[in-house]
Amino acid sequence: MRRIVFSVVLLVTLVVSACLLAAETRTIVDMRKKEVTFPAELKKVATIDDGFVEGIMTHLGEIDKVVAIASWSMKRDYNYDFETAGGEKYAYRGWNTMKYLHPWLNDKPCFNSPEGDILDFETLAKAEPDLVIMRVGDCTVGEDDQGKIDQTIGTIEDLGLPLVVIYAPGYFRKAELSSLKDEMAVVGDVFNQKEKALALADYLAGTEALIRERTAGIKEADKTKVLYIGLNPDLRSEGMVGGAFGVNTPESYIIENVVGAKNALTGQGYGVPLSAEQIYAVNPDAIVLPTWNGYHPPREIYETAYFSNLAELGAIKNKRVTAMPWTPMNCARRVEYPIDMMIIAKAAYPEVFKDIKVHQFVLDFYKKVYGVDDKTARGLRTTQILDWMVEYDF
Repeated sequence: MRRIVFSVVLLVTLVVSACLLAAETRTIVDMRKKEVTFPAELKKVATIDDGFVEGIMTHLGEIDKVVAIASWSMKRDYNYDFETAGGEKYAYRGWNTMKYLHPWLNDKPCFNSPEGDILDFETLAKAEPDLVIMRVGDCTVGEDDQGKIDQTIGTIEDLGLPLVVIYAPGYFRKAELSSLKDEMAVVGDVFNQKEKALALADYLAGTEALIRERTAGIKEADKTKVLYIGLNPDLRSEGMVGGAFGVNTPESYIIENVVGAKNALTGQGYGVPLSAEQIYAVNPDAIVLPTWNGYHPPREIYETAYFSNLAELGAIKNKRVTAMPWTPMNCARRVEYPIDMMIIAKAAYPEVFKDIKVHQFVLDFYKKVYGVDDKTARGLRTTQILDWMVEYDF
């Protein structure tokens, strides 16, 4: 009889222990389709990305859980100096939006090399995170080397750290942006706020829907030809103007499938070197300048001596050059991607979007997504080097 009682007590104890253990952990499925189990009450999270995960965590009110980062873009001050052909000097300064919103991130350990290409797993382990969230496709962990990705995943899991993996819209997988919602859903699930994360994704997608609706009726013959080109100084030193984005990139997807314009570069490729002669040959109606090895304002292409050979280009003569938001480590779209879309849309079709003041659109966006006041929203606009839009009523 005692053995029976003892067995019953032992069984009850095991069941209770199992229930308690289950209550202390949660399991979700990441974008690898892998089940990942981690503490139900997350206190410490390490991120391997360039600000996308932190942007979602900010919206969800979970950003204070970050204890280690893997992108120096959230620590660095970026300063750029220019000189016009006439000798006038001017400068710009930008930060990662997450650094501006959360300056305390600067005090967190960065487990990456200053060059951004070697993860320091010892530093990651010392941070003792409850969970690591890694975004494949950002500059920190690119998507073009599957062997390196697998090695990174294996090393982190060998450390005994739970790892959630998400995949950015990619140059080597697919150009369209639908996976952004999948990413947000996974990150929301991590913090048991999946519905709120999905609502954020739907809000962001609303800008895409608005642009599509307005440009749907534009005839093929009337479509603006847009050249999306980064004025990479490394390419300039080789005699090229910069690197353009081909039809298989997310940038081209925005230009052609969302904005309803034409990509001036009809071939494939990311950062395709183009000379001045090649740019004259494609003869774009408008030029868009993204962050590319630095910030590049329209003044650079209009006024510097080293781009004087483009002066007769129609887009230059007609003042149809627009700068994208300053976005350091800009290998994949982040939470602010609707701003990118709206700038490209208005650059391509200023008359179609003449009622939308993008300088106000971005303020409303920051307030809605990050829950900030007007002063902070204006600071974010400044740190993304977008105040020029106020001067030009863009």
